[in-house]
Amino acid sequence: MIILTAITLGLTVGLMRSASVIALVAMLIGVTFAFAAIAAGGAVSFLALLYTIIGYNAGLLLYLGGLFTTDRLRAVLVHS
Repeated sequence: MIILTAITLGLTVGLMRSASVIALVAMLIGVTFAFAAIAAGGAVSFLALLYTIIGYNAGLLLYLGGLFTTDRLRAVLVHS
């Protein structure tokens, strides 16, 4: 569930096409994890943070792959 949420974040941030928003959301992921770690009474799992970062980057890459694919399909359809 963490990975799916992070992928969704990456896709929606990619739709905004703003480098500052991409950086802001990446920072907020870390800040939110830090606050949760402080609020937690015991040990926290850094594996969840790793999954979130991987999912966020995967969402951004999926968005870029979709942009590339639609651009290539438009080029093929225009030239045929």
